[in-house]
Amino acid sequence: MTNPFFSGLVRELELKAAKSGFQILLMSSYEEAAEERERIRALVSRQVDGLIISPSRDSIETSPHSAISGIPTVLVDRAFAVEGFDTVSADNEQATLMGARHLIELGHKRITFLATAPGLANMEERVSGYRKAMQDAGVSDANVVYGGLSIESCRSAIEQELRRAGRPTAVFASAYVATLGAAKAIRALDLAFPQDVSLLGFDDSDWMTVLRPYVSTIEQPLDELGHACWELLQRRMKKMDVPPVHRRIACTLRARESTRRIRRKSRPRSRSEV
Repeated sequence: MTNPFFSGLVRELELKAAKSGFQILLMSSYEEAAEERERIRALVSRQVDGLIISPSRDSIETSPHSAISGIPTVLVDRAFAVEGFDTVSADNEQATLMGARHLIELGHKRITFLATAPGLANMEERVSGYRKAMQDAGVSDANVVYGGLSIESCRSAIEQELRRAGRPTAVFASAYVATLGAAKAIRALDLAFPQDVSLLGFDDSDWMTVLRPYVSTIEQPLDELGHACWELLQRRMKKMDVPPVHRRIACTLRARESTRRIRRKSRPRSRSEV
């Protein structure tokens, strides 16, 4: 819940639930699958009308004897490939395709993509969008670094890249924790963005426009995601046997001050030009 994406999504859902005469019971799994199963069982035991789950992994128990069997359920952000469930997620591949193209249009070719955990479908889609943009631009040096699910692990991973002689001229962080980790790494090495390295994040947050330079980012529209989740859950609560629906929501590029056009080194003038 320290991640602004999830806390913002919960806020949107609470507003929509209140307007419909419902209340939200909130539980967090801390990215642990075992904790997630226990939290779901606890909610079901309280006879909730429905569940909106952002799974810790890309799978969820779907057997006839599982805790959520027969409970109207919508999966959001992850596990959107699981059959039999309504799902809502950002258009991850298109989002990073758009972000990488922004950096490429600014003249960057050495762009490192800081991903979180490998194997998560939403993250692999973001990696795919980045790779596609690099390929379309004819840039062969597509560099993906996996930093894990914490700010510090992401900081450590990208710091190693920034220490290299041919360090990236831009870092594209794939998630909120990756953006914070990258910002900490850049500062720790006494570098500055965008002067030494451009920084593009994923997920918007208030802190990104508090201190200068303001951070460029890919924004997931929380209002649209929340609306889609609530709409699909209400539909499922009214009629359980309708076919599942899968919604993809487009993201927005917020180009601010942390990304800028790369500065080419001036060519030394020859004697004849002096």
